[in-house]
Amino acid sequence: MRSPLNKALLHKALLAAVLTGTLTAQQFEGFSRPQAVDIRPGMLQPQGPIEAESGPSYPISDIDIALPQGKLRRPDAVAVVIGISSYAHGDVPRVDYAARDARLMRDYLIKSMGYRSENIIMAVDEAATQAAFNRIFEGQLANYVKPGRSEVFVYYSGHGAPDLDDASAYFVPHDADPNYAAQTGYSLERFYKQLESLQAKSVTVVIDACFSGASAGGMLINQASPIFISVEHPAALLANGVVLTSSSGEEISSWHSDVGHGLFTYYFLKGLRGEADGDRNGQITSTEVFGYLMEHVPYLARRLFNRTQTPQLMGGALDQVLAVY
Repeated sequence: MRSPLNKALLHKALLAAVLTGTLTAQQFEGFSRPQAVDIRPGMLQPQGPIEAESGPSYPISDIDIALPQGKLRRPDAVAVVIGISSYAHGDVPRVDYAARDARLMRDYLIKSMGYRSENIIMAVDEAATQAAFNRIFEGQLANYVKPGRSEVFVYYSGHGAPDLDDASAYFVPHDADPNYAAQTGYSLERFYKQLESLQAKSVTVVIDACFSGASAGGMLINQASPIFISVEHPAALLANGVVLTSSSGEEISSWHSDVGHGLFTYYFLKGLRGEADGDRNGQITSTEVFGYLMEHVPYLARRLFNRTQTPQLMGGALDQVLAVY
């Protein structure tokens, strides 16, 4: 196990690399070794399955119990949490664990990050339609925000899809047809423009999805199979916030069935619990969590699935405080 000093140095080096644009996944190779990463890290012996609201049973992992109590109180902070496991369109594969991850993220927002439950806008599965995306990001979220005072946190787990004509990226709502992403999805570019217009104190976006037209459950776009589309991620539009995404370019975002969560979301929440606190100061920042993600996610994606998965950190205000213990 690395010492706190080494983790603190890693955090400083990480932030410098991000700011100078020199960050690469290879910089974390020395920190992602079998002795540092367990395939079932911190797992507890389950006494029984946890039931999601939709019915499937899942294993109990370390992030599912004993959520840490955070010290921050954010009475004006607002969150949007969207998770879509099942889709209305028959050809769209399920996104295992997306709805479950969204519900767990809501719990962490309340218990660990200091958000009020009434300030969290939820949309899970059938509730996360294109109309819901339009309602939330074209009006409801802005109505919740107090300009200059509200911190905004957005979490999305589900499918993303490219527009084949211009390779722009879209969220895939529950009722969308990925073959017509521009007509039935919600534009990622529009999403960031709306967030930038909120005049929020800060914005943090966490996306566990890929936008290549592929997924861990299969291809989304019939015409593109088996081609992977590389899309532009317009997170640079967000000047007052930070964006953490589960994968880059043409990559697939993986699921970790041993723990019953998306691979990226599992390590994001594990880092948020305190594992990412490199300098041991009790504050969990977005750059610390990103360093923790880079330490674990690419290694596990290679080891478990023989694939490349590289989380990304983007935006104009990278070092946000997520939790304090």
